[in-house]
This record gives sequence, structure tokens and C-alpha cells, in this order.
Amino acid sequence: MTIQRLVVLGDSHLEALQLAVGLGLLNVQDVTFSVVPGATAVGLRNPNSITDALNIFRTALAAQPKDSAVLMHLGEVDCGFVIWWRAERYGESTEVQFQDSIHAYRSFLNEVLLMGFSRVCITGASLPTIRDGTDMGEVANKRAEVKVSLVERTELTFRYNQSLREMAIESGVDYFDITDSVVDQSTRLVHDFFRNPDPCNHHLDVSKVVGVWAGKCNDFFYEANISLEKNLVRTVK
Repeated sequence: MTIQRLVVLGDSHLEALQLAVGLGLLNVQDVTFSVVPGATAVGLRNPNSITDALNIFRTALAAQPKDSAVLMHLGEVDCGFVIWWRAERYGESTEVQFQDSIHAYRSFLNEVLLMGFSRVCITGASLPTIRDGTDMGEVANKRAEVKVSLVERTELTFRYNQSLREMAIESGVDYFDITDSVVDQSTRLVHDFFRNPDPCNHHLDVSKVVGVWAGKCNDFFYEANISLEKNLVRTVK
């Protein structure tokens, strides 16, 4: 018995994984995407958020059999903009907002597990790419409200992903991210090779990262299937 179905929840940075499915690169038969552009982890605590991500994700999960694998990808908007913006607006530290985001993510993860989904994978938040001083494009202009450097946003994302990794371990679910594959080790920023050719586009170049995403996702399937087979053997015994 192997994973036959995958439901993917998250923000618009999942476009690379959607391309991987379109190219037939994933080792799974059926994939359902629930992508909410602009979705944040912290917004998962609010059923009335502007993006309505929580309700959209709940609806997507309710339609899936419980033996489906669930993959979640959120956090880029939190680390690149919302954590800083909320800290400034509400006069709180970025650490408070950081922990609020992680707590909201953890609460949603617990909800998914309580629904009966046992094969769950959290993926690390996508790294920021918009360079300092960029003032073109809707996303860049909105984020320009927060005067935080690309280095600071990237370092926060590293911390965030470490917290997600720890959360996954504590919750008994899987975790992966593509950071090591796309970071320039000399600058600790996204390597120019993986940047979107459009400087206003905050997504990575999907044609460059599609293979990375597919490889990481297939590794998750492999490990999950091995674990499932071991559990079946124990049950038979």
C-alpha cells in the first residue's frame, strides 16, 4: 500500500509544485491543490481573514479521504511582510508576532491531525527575493511600507523554518524545505540563478526550482510509504 492521493495547501509559491504535477514529475497518482494567494500562517487563526484561507483549506480537506497525504506551504508572507508590519502597527516586538504566527500554524496543524489525516508534511517557507529599493509592482510596493532589508527578512525566514522543523518533530509529522538548494552560501540570500527574471515578481523562477520541489516531495512520498509499510507489518504481526 502506498500514498495514492496528495492534497496540497498553501500560498502562491506552490506554483512550482503545480508545474511539477503538470510535467508528471511526482510519484503520486492524484494531487489536489488548494492555493490561496497571499495566505499567511498567522491568518489561520482568523476565519474572517481577507484571504479566507482557513475556510478554504478546511473545505478542501473535508472533501479528501483520510488516507490522503497532506502537504502545507505557508510563511513567506509572514516572514517577508506581515510579522514586521504587525509589530510596527501594534507596537509589539517582531518576536511576539513571530511566535503568534508559529502558534497559529501549530493550531492549524493540530486541527488537520484531529481530522484524521496522519501523513502530513510541513514545508519550509519560501525565502524572500525582492531586493532592497525595489519599488515596482503591487507586491513590492505593499511591502515597501515596511523598512526591513532583504538580509533581515531572509534571516527571519531561516529562523521561522527552524521553528517549523521543530514543530514537525514535536507533532510527529514530516518536514522539508528547499533552502539549501536555492541559497547562495556566500551571501546567504537566494542565488541569482533561482531568482525570477522579473525583478517585481517575488516568486522563484519556477522553471529552475520545479525539479528541486519534485525531488523533495518524492523523497517525502518514499519515506512515508516506508513508514506505512512498517506499520502494516506490525499490524499483521
